[in-house]
Amino acid sequence: MNKQNSAVTSVGLRVATVMFQMGIDGLPRNYELVYEAYSGNNPELTKGFIAIGKHKTQKALDELGRKFLPHHHEESVAARTNERMRTEITSFIGLLEEEQSSLSDYSKIIDEASRSFSTDGEIDRETLSRSIQQLSMATERQASKSEALVAVAAEQAAALEEVKSDIDNFERMKFVDPLTGLANRRAFNKAVARVYSNPDLPMMCGLAFVEIDDFQRFNAKGAGDHAIRHVGQLFQGANREGEFIARLDGNRFAFLVNSAAEDEIMRVIDRMRAAAAMRPVIISDNGTGLGNATLSIGVAMSTIADNAARLMGFAEQALAASEKEGGDRATLFSRNAPASAGEQKGWMIYKA
Repeated sequence: MNKQNSAVTSVGLRVATVMFQMGIDGLPRNYELVYEAYSGNNPELTKGFIAIGKHKTQKALDELGRKFLPHHHEESVAARTNERMRTEITSFIGLLEEEQSSLSDYSKIIDEASRSFSTDGEIDRETLSRSIQQLSMATERQASKSEALVAVAAEQAAALEEVKSDIDNFERMKFVDPLTGLANRRAFNKAVARVYSNPDLPMMCGLAFVEIDDFQRFNAKGAGDHAIRHVGQLFQGANREGEFIARLDGNRFAFLVNSAAEDEIMRVIDRMRAAAAMRPVIISDNGTGLGNATLSIGVAMSTIADNAARLMGFAEQALAASEKEGGDRATLFSRNAPASAGEQKGWMIYKA
């Protein structure tokens, strides 16, 4: 197992263990917060996590999350949007009040002109001329102001449409991995949490953690992201049943396969492995082939775990077993392994 794969597996296993030992609820935002704290990618977050102390309340975790993972606390996004909307609406109300005042002045001029036109007796040409001139000038001013109001109203309508687009885009992209177009870790955390939304009756499914073997080989050629995107696209093409697929981080993916049957779970896993091996990774700039991507996979069934943290922990252990055996295989963590498995009792190993 290369150092990068070992490090990722180690972090994932520690996260599941720490959450269980510290009694941290298996909420999606908690898993990502603990993962980031233990991965070492954000030293300040790690310091903040340690500073909370041994007993980490949900309130303290959320305060830390608001600072470092604001996407989990959508009220801050809503607050910013609300402030922008309030500014736009206040501005528009001001324009309407100005328009109302202008119309009132215009109405007075029209009223005065009307009185001069309807006066009985001899017509005062000078008064009539003055009234016509005032009415003409007032009409031009009002028309100009109305045009300006229409233009500003159009600008504000465009601004409000932009706000709506930003909100829609935020809702869409916060659960999408930008490199592959698959679901991201946040979406994965929510999906795993839903498995145990009813603790007494968890969803029947299998969780698979997946890593690209010998990923350093692709990184050394400057094709790490290309390999990840390539494998993600092959997974999408092979996902005929519409199972949940996410890219978590680095060269790691995850599947949630809806089935209570282990053999059905492994058939889906085998199809994904075959898809990854179907086409070699090719650097598009010069057409250089880097060979096929093989996968190490660890699978655990929801039926053998009573919460999301344990399910992920079992899948991590299965993944570690696959990598220890040299990769290019899938390991199922199962309570139904045959007695002949010897020292590997409790495991079923599927090889290519």
